[in-house]
Amino acid sequence: MDGKEDKRIERYLLQSVARKAIPKERVAKCFRRRLPSQNAHVWKHLKTEKCFYGGLTVCGSLWTCPVCAAKISERRRTELKQALGYFKQEGGRVAMLTLTFSHKFDDKLSDTIVRFQKAIERLRSGKRYKLLMDKLGLIGTIRSMEITYGINGFHPHVHILYLYENKVVLKEIEKVFFDLWLLACKANDLTTQEQYGAKFEDGKKADGYVSKWGLEEEVTKSHSKKGRNGGLTPFDFLRMYVEIEDEKYLRLFEEYAHATKSKRQLTWSKGLKDRFLIEEKSDEDLAQEKTEQADLLGEIDYDTWKWILRLEKRGEFLRMVEQNGFESAYEIFYEDYLDGYDLENKKSPDRAHGSKGHTK
Repeated sequence: MDGKEDKRIERYLLQSVARKAIPKERVAKCFRRRLPSQNAHVWKHLKTEKCFYGGLTVCGSLWTCPVCAAKISERRRTELKQALGYFKQEGGRVAMLTLTFSHKFDDKLSDTIVRFQKAIERLRSGKRYKLLMDKLGLIGTIRSMEITYGINGFHPHVHILYLYENKVVLKEIEKVFFDLWLLACKANDLTTQEQYGAKFEDGKKADGYVSKWGLEEEVTKSHSKKGRNGGLTPFDFLRMYVEIEDEKYLRLFEEYAHATKSKRQLTWSKGLKDRFLIEEKSDEDLAQEKTEQADLLGEIDYDTWKWILRLEKRGEFLRMVEQNGFESAYEIFYEDYLDGYDLENKKSPDRAHGSKGHTK
């Protein structure tokens, strides 16, 4: 099994853990419940030859669904890469501001996010901020929120990409940013420190994951990261539950899901997408859309789909189809996972309605 297949199987497994943590949210039905009057479909991308499901409910949650997050963040990364590429061709400059604050283990995430967002709005208002943007020759901003967890509890922080035109000394700009951020934090009962509170770095020099992923991945792919230095990401909560089945990780994920519900993970300043000819689409739109040509390989009957769900083998079944073909995957699934199952007709490939040659 290669790394990409491992990740796909893991995403479906983690999604099932999220369902256990927040059973009343849409992620609990995502890629499980069939659409009205449909069976689950299996499609195969013509270009990548990777299989995927159709005919199922999709939640479109970037915050809480590992399956949807993978697709949405890749689309967002493509949008951001397009914008940054065009802007650099025009001779523009890009730098990233990272904002953070001090927090304690017993801080409630929903409360700190509210104060954090108010502090960010305070930072970005007023005459001093406007003068600073004039000095940069600001074209626009793209803001992303990320949440990790460590010995001091939940740690929300924000990355803001600044697209600007003028040549400036970044350390001088960073000093002004921190002064403004310190005042904004104090106004919202938050504290911060100069060594980490407001870091303003050139896109080529920003450390950590910027070096590893590239600037667009730092801003859009927080869902796929794993925590550093003993810290955890929210999807690490799901991984930890898989490993040791400690209920506290379900509670932590539930708190995170509640605090981020209806929040935007990525925000472009007004008019910036239009400038770079990027169509406005919601996360749910991106999770549902199919942009590549694909063949419909077949439909999965209701009874077999129930077994795939019950045994948590959605990722494994797709791998079987890729390796063996749709009808053979049916037989292999029953032999590998339901050996000795009494109803012989459920092992029959006649239950698989193959339908090649369609595109979607």
